[in-house]
Amino acid sequence: MFAAAFFLLFLMTYQPGVTIQEKVNWRVSRAVQSFTPTAVSCQLDNWAEWTDCFPCQDKKYRYRSLLQPNKFGGTICSGNVWDQASCHSPTACLSQAQCGQDFQCKETGRCLKRHLVCNGDKDCLDGSDEDDCEDVRILENDCSQYDPIPGSEKAALGYNILTQEEAQHVYDARYYGGQCETVYNGEWRELQYDPACERLYYGDDDKYFRKPYNFLKYHFEAQADTKISSEIYNDANDLLTKVKNDKSVSSGLTIGVGIRGVPVTVTAGVSMSQDAAFLKKLSKYHEKKYSFMRIFTKVQTAHFKMRRENIVLDEGMLQSLMELPERYHYGMYAKFIDDYGTHYITSGSMGGVYEYILVLNREKMETAGVTSAEIQKCFGVSLGVEYEYSEAIQIKGSSSLGPCKKSGDGKLTENEKAMGVEDFISRVRGGSSGWGGGLTQDSSLVTYRSWGRSLKYNPAVIDFEMKPIHEILQHTNLGSLETKRQNLRRALDKYLMEFNACRCGPCFNNGEPILEGTSCKCQCPVGRQGLACEQMQSEGAKADGRWSCWSSWSACRSGTQERRRECNNPAPQNGGASCPGHRVQTQAC
Repeated sequence: MFAAAFFLLFLMTYQPGVTIQEKVNWRVSRAVQSFTPTAVSCQLDNWAEWTDCFPCQDKKYRYRSLLQPNKFGGTICSGNVWDQASCHSPTACLSQAQCGQDFQCKETGRCLKRHLVCNGDKDCLDGSDEDDCEDVRILENDCSQYDPIPGSEKAALGYNILTQEEAQHVYDARYYGGQCETVYNGEWRELQYDPACERLYYGDDDKYFRKPYNFLKYHFEAQADTKISSEIYNDANDLLTKVKNDKSVSSGLTIGVGIRGVPVTVTAGVSMSQDAAFLKKLSKYHEKKYSFMRIFTKVQTAHFKMRRENIVLDEGMLQSLMELPERYHYGMYAKFIDDYGTHYITSGSMGGVYEYILVLNREKMETAGVTSAEIQKCFGVSLGVEYEYSEAIQIKGSSSLGPCKKSGDGKLTENEKAMGVEDFISRVRGGSSGWGGGLTQDSSLVTYRSWGRSLKYNPAVIDFEMKPIHEILQHTNLGSLETKRQNLRRALDKYLMEFNACRCGPCFNNGEPILEGTSCKCQCPVGRQGLACEQMQSEGAKADGRWSCWSSWSACRSGTQERRRECNNPAPQNGGASCPGHRVQTQAC
């Protein structure tokens, strides 16, 4: 009888990666003892009807909604939420003579004033406005000699606030409207070296840059080294929270909404997002022996502001907009949102973000007898960061490692591995094309100085203000689009709800809800575990609350309507913080 009871206790307390002493200490938090995570299977709605055939694509589409993401180990969904098929439309791609006396671009139907034809600028994406020009009118000062302002293509992109990913172009970043406006670069007099001719010269070509029509203002900032911060986190969740706060994310993470014709699986969602790659790598280091050092800096190179009225849309977006039906169809409008983003950028800063996260093995550090400060200084040398540190580091039981030296191939040195640096996760934005893709794919280190030199003319958009995508339709030069704007606004509300991490959880004890495709999971802090992070070692710890999803909008009364949410997903426990923000939201109707 005793043996059976002991065996049962062993099964109940067995946790891989946890010490024998910790195994017998695990308890279910008293605050959530009544909650037992029950597996919830994923559910997709029935397919909607096929759309009409898109005449410019020769394709038709259908869509089905995500009724329920799977939670707590429930069955995942198979198949797609989006389907497409080839078709043939009897309708011509472009209606004839829709521009009246103005010029019409051949491929997209954009209308141009006649003075923009044969002026030396390709104001049509296909260049048809410059075809068959016998006498090209060159713009004053020959603006073709100037490169566009750095980062203009990136500022013109849409943005998805759920996935924190860039979308397709919203603004036309190559349209100049016949204007020749330039921006002065105050750092053009910096000496440059030509290795072929072995000479120093001033970069005259970088003195002026041309400003596209959709940019109202663009101002170069004098580039200066920003102080590099270094922070230690003993918990992967604490690190994740810091990264989210820096990106102004308030409630969970959404990865891969599964609408781009990709199978709805966790794997598909992970492969689609920089945050997914970061989380996937970070999730390998959930044991208590790991801590994390974050080396971070942000550099601004320019400020910009976009035009508010008479915005010229990207031709691809214009064509997609014209193909949207006047009658509301969620699937078609949801695809438009997925292609062009939930929001568009109105102003912001150019520059770069330089971030490395070192995964430290505390057991190896203790064995080696080194501190976090020593690792910080030594690793800084490898990154090209000046910490004014050149002392030899002594490893217990071995000879001195000698002074830290910069690694020639950009990899972790044997010194750093011996000190307990298990891995590094790089999240560098801005800089040359090889380094500007977010999480670097080759696991190499980019030195700070090399990155900084390439940043001026290859910046990323690092801070920005934005508006919902439907609002841009009120500020274009296309005339009245009110019906489609209202349809897009209605679809955006549903889209933001359908793929929001608030549908996951509750994740207890400060667990982080994450929606990957159509699958929910809880990222548990150290000392918590279980499918809902409901198991913890010490009882009575503070646990913050999280918001539920917003309710549907109420009926319109006296020109306003409202929606509500509750701080019960989960509610705060043991003196934890309540949910930030407002419980009720109103809008005009």
